[in-house]
Amino acid sequence: YLASDDLQGRLAGSLGEKKASDYLVKEFKKLKLQPFPGKDYIQSFEYAVKLNPHEESTSVKINARNVIGYLDNKASKTILIGAHYDHLGLNEHHNSTLMNSEGQIHNGADDNASGVSAVLELARMFSQNKTKEKANYIFALFSGEEDGLMGSKYMADHLPTGKKIDLMINLDMVGRLNKDKDLSVGGVGTSPLFSNYIEKYKPAGVNIAIDSSGVGPSDHTSFYLKDIPVLFLFTGTHSDYHKPSDDTKKINFEGVRLITNYVFGLANALSEAENIPFTKTKMSESKSVPKYKVTLGIMPSYADTKDGLHIDGVTDNRPGANAGMVAGDVLTKIGKCEIKEVYSYMECLAKVNSGEELPVTVLRDGKEMILKVKF
Repeated sequence: YLASDDLQGRLAGSLGEKKASDYLVKEFKKLKLQPFPGKDYIQSFEYAVKLNPHEESTSVKINARNVIGYLDNKASKTILIGAHYDHLGLNEHHNSTLMNSEGQIHNGADDNASGVSAVLELARMFSQNKTKEKANYIFALFSGEEDGLMGSKYMADHLPTGKKIDLMINLDMVGRLNKDKDLSVGGVGTSPLFSNYIEKYKPAGVNIAIDSSGVGPSDHTSFYLKDIPVLFLFTGTHSDYHKPSDDTKKINFEGVRLITNYVFGLANALSEAENIPFTKTKMSESKSVPKYKVTLGIMPSYADTKDGLHIDGVTDNRPGANAGMVAGDVLTKIGKCEIKEVYSYMECLAKVNSGEELPVTVLRDGKEMILKVKF
């Protein structure tokens, strides 16, 4: 239902988003969850989006809504399980990776109807079993993620006093588990407990790629920045990322079920821990983001890899794609500037001016290639 044309791509602030939120509220009521933090499941917030980054006058105000339910087990610990339910609508905010796709419905089945479905199922599992877990559970479905983590940031900034969150688990794009069962788990460095638990409870046959950083391009970042331990589950980007072709027929439902059960086991086990200590991770030690005037049009991996910047996606008709870059390439140099991970990539980009043509070095299947890029 969430990825159906009826919801017109669930753009934050749209009628489709409102329909989706009404549906989510109905699901929470069915499960007899309490509203959180007040009398209403809906948490309204507003923000502005610049439709053209170069023109101040193109700023539009968005009224969006998070949907939040609460399972009160009268416990001393609280675990938040979240996912964003908004997507790109008809590409009104220009976040699509497909050129000239304004007016086409971006259904966002993987991104992120998959994560929302998993959260709804987890809410059902925890609220309908006959057990009282040793944690209270908050189930939060965020809007405004596609415009810059707006809903999760609002929630993290407006937590009720005295309500401490001990752990946030974020499910974003968990619908495309591949045949090798490669699952990425981020935030593993945000608590010393995590690496043991991740390994101990993982389902048979699953290959886990661990990213220790608490910061990444999704909603867990908002909570990590409040010193809350986070875990982020993600099955990886693909050629349908942010395109109208991200549809239900491409979802691996067995994979979603596997990941949902994994999170259930993890959350249960962590609820038994005496406490979940928080650790700051090294990629987020207040590095200031450099200003840059050019872009390659690639989707970088935020994993802390050290051997270069791993490219998860390439946008059509942008400098990277025009020079022949493909998803899977590892970017090691722009000109003579060396790249180890996402921060050195930003630093190298900041030195390039629009119109410059530079050799860019990538590793493809272990072989070094030099591509000419016109920025």
